[in-house]
Amino acid sequence: MKQCILKNKIVLTLLIVCLLTAFVAVLAACDTNDSQEETGKLKSEIFEENWMSYISDDATIGEIAIVGSHDAGTYRANVVWATQHSTIEDQLKAGVRYFDMRATVNIYAEEQDYYFIHADSDMPAIGKLSFGQMVEPSLAAVNDFVNKNENEIVILDFQHTWLDTEEGLIQLMKSTLPMDKVLTKSDCSDPSAITLGEMRDLGKNIIILYKDTTSDVCDENDFLFERSRFLQSDYVGNEHKGDAERLKTQWETYFNDKKDGVIFILQGQLTGSPLKEREGLIRPVLDAYLKDIAANDVEKLAKINVVMKDFVADDVEGCEVTSSDAIFTIISLNVDKGLVKADKLDAFKTACGYGA
Repeated sequence: MKQCILKNKIVLTLLIVCLLTAFVAVLAACDTNDSQEETGKLKSEIFEENWMSYISDDATIGEIAIVGSHDAGTYRANVVWATQHSTIEDQLKAGVRYFDMRATVNIYAEEQDYYFIHADSDMPAIGKLSFGQMVEPSLAAVNDFVNKNENEIVILDFQHTWLDTEEGLIQLMKSTLPMDKVLTKSDCSDPSAITLGEMRDLGKNIIILYKDTTSDVCDENDFLFERSRFLQSDYVGNEHKGDAERLKTQWETYFNDKKDGVIFILQGQLTGSPLKEREGLIRPVLDAYLKDIAANDVEKLAKINVVMKDFVADDVEGCEVTSSDAIFTIISLNVDKGLVKADKLDAFKTACGYGA
């Protein structure tokens, strides 16, 4: 009997200790949350997924400094062709909002589904090693992301398709994306000029730009904006295949040639093999270039819109600038551009390490 009472006391004591421990843990969590709110600190993963919610409603799509992904869907492509080692889902979570997309049917795959591919108009079918992610799950990831993050705007730029896959690809967009959230030409005539507030009021957070085509596909589909009219993405191949300092000179030309009324893409990738090593060379140069613009060139700062990069969400061995550092450098330009909400400014600066 005494043994039973002793056992019961021990069990009761242990139970009380567990309850007290849990209570203290809850209090500690509350203190942490309160501390984060008081100091303006945010968990980086939350900020990276929601950074556009801190941008003013008056800011237009063509004004905001946006992180872009070059050949965004090449995860799983051969090392020679892969320009990204992260999925589109992971890129979204890292803060990327513009995606350069090139798609076709994978003639080498048994199921013959749509895949992203590293290719351009001169290379419609360059072999099975150039195929990356499947299109459908990638678009489904975009769907999930915008449903969870209603203030974020995602730009999908379909600049190339091949092998007579246009009709099927457009149907895939319609069946996979949340079409009620996709901006249409009926909503606005110029996607670069629409403000975040207008997008939010419309309940829209996806913009789709589509390649130039001889058919009337953009006219026939209200949700497709013709990229040649609404987007400027200059690329002089030989200059991007040179060294970092040479490309810096070419960026100056791109800024000088910028048109009004477009979504402006600054191509920040250094083309050539091995691609990831090339990214390691250009990343610190681009990072310093953007910071110098923010500090010294108001006119050029106003022109910055989408900055597109290789391996945008991936660290590069031996490169002192991490992927997060490079992403935050671009996002923080919105502070210098005066586009962050006044009541969110301190939190925004802290979260992206502004001025660090």
